[in-house]
Amino acid sequence: MKYSIIIPAYNEEARIADTVRDYAEYLEKHFSPEEAELLIVVNGSHDRTGEIARQMEKESAFVRAWETPERQGKGGAVLKGFELAKGEILSFSDADNATVAAELRKLLDAVDRGVDAAIGSRWLPESRQAVPQPLMRRIASRVFNGIVRILFQFPYKDTQCGAKALKKQAIEAVRSEIHTTGWAFDVALIWRLRRHGYRVEEIPITWSDNSKSRLRMHRDAPSMLLELIKLRLGMK
Repeated sequence: MKYSIIIPAYNEEARIADTVRDYAEYLEKHFSPEEAELLIVVNGSHDRTGEIARQMEKESAFVRAWETPERQGKGGAVLKGFELAKGEILSFSDADNATVAAELRKLLDAVDRGVDAAIGSRWLPESRQAVPQPLMRRIASRVFNGIVRILFQFPYKDTQCGAKALKKQAIEAVRSEIHTTGWAFDVALIWRLRRHGYRVEEIPITWSDNSKSRLRMHRDAPSMLLELIKLRLGMK
């Protein structure tokens, strides 16, 4: 199998069906079930997300559903997806469909062309936000990115976009070193890949904001900063 797409889902009963259906329809148009798969990793949800995911599995030959008994954070769900995936090129995207399948395809194609990992970016000159973030979220995003670039010496303008793709051999090389599964997961993944010498390329995409994000900067910013510091100091 060539491609595995992972969608981590925590309490997403209101939107998981639409997102999975959009992705499944794209896969049906462009691939066979032997070439690509869509993994829904239901992350310790206590609503109907698991039930809906299992129903989607029955509706499409491309869809597989998996449920974790306890919430493990987005990173934990993605890592579980990596473990279950059959593809040579692995990817993940958020359950809110902020990055539609055609845009994630750009990342898969970049890995196909030879990069080890491709990360979607909302902030390159060629990027487009079809539905922009609210002003305060944009400011917070730029501040967070600035801190990440200083701490980790990254050249990337966007580490937190939910869409990423990478070679299976690359994640197998670093998976045991990724211990954070919260907000810093994406940074940890990029950090470990780069430290192992893998080429990580930032790809401009079209992205749409979803105002239902669970992130609350006034509440979560201190813990996010602490996670980054611990990661940089090798404590996570």
